[in-house]
Amino acid sequence: MRDRQAIDLFLVSWLVLFLELACIRWFPSHVLYLTFFTNTVLLASFVGMSVGCLVARSKANFIRGTPVWLAVAILGGLMIDGFAHKLQHYFAVGNQASPDVIYFGTETSAMKEKSFTVPIEAIGGLFFVMIAAILVGPGQEMGRAFNRVPNRTTAYSANLLGSLAGIGSFAACSQLKLPPIVWFALVAVGLAYFLMRNRAADPPPAGTPDPTRMPLMLLAITVLITGWTSGFFSPKPYPQQTTWSPYYRIDHVPPNKSFPNHYIFTNLISHQLMEPVDQPTVAPYAMPYLFQRDVKNADGSSAWPAFKRVLIIGAGSGNDVARALRWCPADAKIDAVEIDPVIQSLGVKHHPDKPFEDKRVTVHLNDGRNFLRKAPDGEYDLVIFALIDSLVLQSGYSNLRLESYLFTLDSFKDVRRVMKPTGVYAVYNFLRLGWLAARIREQLRTAFGNDPVAFALQNTQPAECRDTVELNLFDNDGFTIFFAGAPAVLDPLKAAFAAGGGSYWYPWNVGVPTDSAAKFGKDAPKDPPPVLNNFARTYKVGDKEVALPPSWVRLKTAQIEDSNGKLRPATDDWPFLYTREPQVPALTLRGVVLTLVLSLGLWLGFGGRGALGGETGTPEYGFMLRSFLLGAGFMLVETKAVVQMALLFGGTWMVNTVVFAAILVMALLGNFYAGIVKPKRLEPYYVGLLLTLALGLAIPMDAFLGMAPVAQIAGACALAFAPIAFAGVIFATTFRRTNQPDRLIGANVAGALVGGLAENTSVILGFQYLLCVAVGFYLLSAAFGNRSVPASEAKPGV
Repeated sequence: MRDRQAIDLFLVSWLVLFLELACIRWFPSHVLYLTFFTNTVLLASFVGMSVGCLVARSKANFIRGTPVWLAVAILGGLMIDGFAHKLQHYFAVGNQASPDVIYFGTETSAMKEKSFTVPIEAIGGLFFVMIAAILVGPGQEMGRAFNRVPNRTTAYSANLLGSLAGIGSFAACSQLKLPPIVWFALVAVGLAYFLMRNRAADPPPAGTPDPTRMPLMLLAITVLITGWTSGFFSPKPYPQQTTWSPYYRIDHVPPNKSFPNHYIFTNLISHQLMEPVDQPTVAPYAMPYLFQRDVKNADGSSAWPAFKRVLIIGAGSGNDVARALRWCPADAKIDAVEIDPVIQSLGVKHHPDKPFEDKRVTVHLNDGRNFLRKAPDGEYDLVIFALIDSLVLQSGYSNLRLESYLFTLDSFKDVRRVMKPTGVYAVYNFLRLGWLAARIREQLRTAFGNDPVAFALQNTQPAECRDTVELNLFDNDGFTIFFAGAPAVLDPLKAAFAAGGGSYWYPWNVGVPTDSAAKFGKDAPKDPPPVLNNFARTYKVGDKEVALPPSWVRLKTAQIEDSNGKLRPATDDWPFLYTREPQVPALTLRGVVLTLVLSLGLWLGFGGRGALGGETGTPEYGFMLRSFLLGAGFMLVETKAVVQMALLFGGTWMVNTVVFAAILVMALLGNFYAGIVKPKRLEPYYVGLLLTLALGLAIPMDAFLGMAPVAQIAGACALAFAPIAFAGVIFATTFRRTNQPDRLIGANVAGALVGGLAENTSVILGFQYLLCVAVGFYLLSAAFGNRSVPASEAKPGV
């Protein structure tokens, strides 16, 4: 019987963790505006679990409502998905004309004046409530399962092992690229098991309807609905193939009358267009190679050596690789780094130039910063950061985006290290705001000891570069190109522009190398460049005829407005490239307040004060407060571990999975230790906890860079996970002494909610000093719990 109780706790813990991860993956992929709001889905899951545990003793079976909430939330997400192009004009995501934080995919809402707008907080709040409600039922079952297992060490071990199984099984789904219909089918099986178990334990009176029939039917329907976004249907008016990578929902649109080339959308946002080299293309693809050809020294020799070793980070579906192959020498070697395996595989299958099949190309499916760190010194003639904007958060635990550690000052110094003394570094992207361009310019200046050369293309053809870039405003896309390198590399380029009146003319079909050389000068060349026979002077977009740009396009250097030291550089400790100032943005503050208000409302709605009542004795408020504060501190230590490991070993989904699993293993070891040793006093463990946190504060996150692999892994893991081991012993001992395990777990998860909200202070403090907030929570936790229920009086179970 006791084995059955522990197995049930294991299963419901698996269900809760797996369902949480499924929600974290699915909802931001369909509700665009959840993508950049830190922890929204994660915190909603915490609230639902916490409320569920706190109402474990209620006679109501809230799990019967879980299928309803799941169906409503998924249908809501599909509605947002289906009407995204119309609705985005009416969603106000802060002040995106001049924002504190840049959110990609919100440009449309900032472009047009509307008669009314809906604050995005309303959308976030709506889905917060629905997702939290989904987790209440499973949370209640988890609280009940805790109460049924008499041995506290066994109970907590079963919970942690079930959570490990949840992480492992979802990681397997990601590895196999299984679609949402599989995730939610597994969730439905788990929910059905507990629905049927409750019916068997409390059968309905004879002649009354079966209360589980409708929830089970609704579960089946909901799973079928998720097939709509699993790649089995094409809901758009043009053919579409949907694949789920470990990072994105990826929609591949083959050529059709609306899209003449292969198109890739990620999480509903236009992301990549596969352009063959024999078509006119945008300037950045060709600029490094044109300058290598046309910039000369005083004696007429080429100022830049041939690009024989090339590194492309953000290789995507292959556009940059195809151009490098077209322009580089026959003996060139190109390292193409891409973090998303699905996007890269789409390039392998569909890019018309088949760049990844060329023997000169070596593909690396890896985090770009991790690859840079391991690359040898002085290796590359050309390093390209190719339109790197991931569009998503690295995980649900922090403000990091996938590319955050690529655009830090420390990363730019890594680039300089791997370049040859004559090497060139090219960065191009849609920077959207002038202050973002200014931050990158200043970081490049610091890293290379030299002012970079910048070009800021307008959002029109021809690609005419504006003379200045203002800090506050930019054109709609702000497409910007930077070239960085040693003074001896950039001085000839600067001199060429100065001698030519600040202008450079290149052919509109710049993707094709020709003998008709571009030139520096005030006036365009008189002879038109050759036009390929398969191109007319106009082309169709839908039913409209669009004129091709003039034969020659003018490029001018841009002077970026100086920030006068007001912009904090993005660093490995403060990797917030897209945040203007080190302060919590107003939109985030409003989100924090809304989260707290909605969480309180959910608590009152489902359980109210009765959730904290002591039905079997004196309420253990001291233990609950300690558990709450331990949960808050644990969340911050976990966040620090996630970002530290992402810096050291890469921000790939596998690294994140291993980190989460390692954290649970450390908590499990702490629980086993507490069960064997049975500590009577917790002061020594609090001392150990605070000392390891102090070490984490004293030793910077990048201290292990450059070490031998074994030493790096051992040192980084000891620094990141030692506090979790001590905190695990403290919580496990507290949990062993309680008479009310359901409420202690509920309080602990509620504390994790507060810790998740406190993570926003990292924008002010940086991740290194985020541990100061964790220290505060842990010190407060030490003041509670000891006088509530002495260990000698604790009953073996409830």
